[in-house]
Amino acid sequence: MIGTIVSAIGVGLAAWIGFAGLATWRRQLKGTSDHELSRRALIELYRYRDAMEQARLSGMLGWEFQLSADEAAGLSFTEKNHLEMRKGYQRRLEALRAAREPIHITLLDSEAVWDKTLTELYMPLFKLHHEFARYVELSLITSDPREDEDDRSQYREILSARRKIMYASPDEKGDDFRQEFERACAAVEAYLKDKRL
Repeated sequence: MIGTIVSAIGVGLAAWIGFAGLATWRRQLKGTSDHELSRRALIELYRYRDAMEQARLSGMLGWEFQLSADEAAGLSFTEKNHLEMRKGYQRRLEALRAAREPIHITLLDSEAVWDKTLTELYMPLFKLHHEFARYVELSLITSDPREDEDDRSQYREILSARRKIMYASPDEKGDDFRQEFERACAAVEAYLKDKRL
């Protein structure tokens, strides 16, 4: 009888220790996965931020706009300059898109593990990205010598109604677009750093 009671207490104690250990293991596993997901998301955010800064630089390096001999063949000086600028911005926008692509996978992961907060925090950044890409596109159309002058004039009107965001301000404070982008990055960063704890 006493042996049965001691045995039952031992089994109960072992079960309690097992459940407590399992709960601790689950918390540790969740903490590790939260830490890893937030670390990956922070790295992707910083790459995206840096790609936007690169895309808005006012000067272009030769490799960015270099045309092949076939691409430059038969073009006037003005057409060649425009095509070089177009190629440079296509490369910059492609680098920006490439920095953004992995973020979408991470946002799906974060919705599955956490909730939609991270996706909502990224929306202002994506909106600014779209605004910048559209501005560049309109600007390239207005400077394309192959476009009809009437069409170019209409696009100039559209462009004049928008804020000028193609180039970043050289001062340390930055222009409105940069400040807005940095504030949105800071909100994402704060949320992710909180998840790392």
